Amino acid sequence: MTQSPSDWTDGYFDELYLELFGFPDAEQTDREISALRTLLPDPPARVLDAACGVGRHAVRLASAGYEVVGLDSSELFLDRANAAAEDAGVAIELVHGDIREIPFWSDFDAVLNLSTAWGYYDDVENQRALQSMADALHPGGRFVLEVAHRDALVGRYAPRDWSAMSDGTLVVQLREFDAVAGVNIVSHQWRDRDGTSHERTHRLRVHTATEIDHMLRLAGLAPQAWYASFTLVPFTFGARRLLVVAVNGGDRER
Repeated sequence: MTQSPSDWTDGYFDELYLELFGFPDAEQTDREISALRTLLPDPPARVLDAACGVGRHAVRLASAGYEVVGLDSSELFLDRANAAAEDAGVAIELVHGDIREIPFWSDFDAVLNLSTAWGYYDDVENQRALQSMADALHPGGRFVLEVAHRDALVGRYAPRDWSAMSDGTLVVQLREFDAVAGVNIVSHQWRDRDGTSHERTHRLRVHTATEIDHMLRLAGLAPQAWYASFTLVPFTFGARRLLVVAVNGGDRER
């Protein structure tokens, strides 16, 4: 099973993704929500969780009194998010869509894009995604982006390692970093018990803070604070994660 560089996201976020990657547990998610509550406007602010996954942030924010919309390209993830919202007894609007084509304009007090859910495309399309998220904000609305940090990834780069699926199947992860393009290419390879070989590959454009600052400003988003992810300690060159809070600079014509 392989994907071409231009379409690797198509069908990628499925049951097998959950097996290979999964999502952080409730304890980590609670810590992340605690940090987000200090960065977001007070409830009942209207929040868009762009690339909401299975709703682990969206559900907790709705439980805290926010009006939340979750958007994701994976119908499986949206089904999981809907089930989680029902279990929590909260209402969340869930939208099947692409962060490059968000169907809202100046509708939100805050937009979130978390857990490296940006950078899947080339620079033109990644910029398009930022612009789409910026356009969904009210003037003065806040944008929170949390991604892997290129400098730290390169400094700790591991071309190969192993993991195991829930049934014990060993999976080798082969990585190749294109230092000019800034693209990390990761292939997961494994064999079933009957000997059938499988491979699944994804590509991520990993940005420096300097690049992100430039791209945010091109989208009309003014960075206000930089953190080493949800710890909310100041961002430095050695931080493994990068969280930036930016403010929408004002009205723009379509």
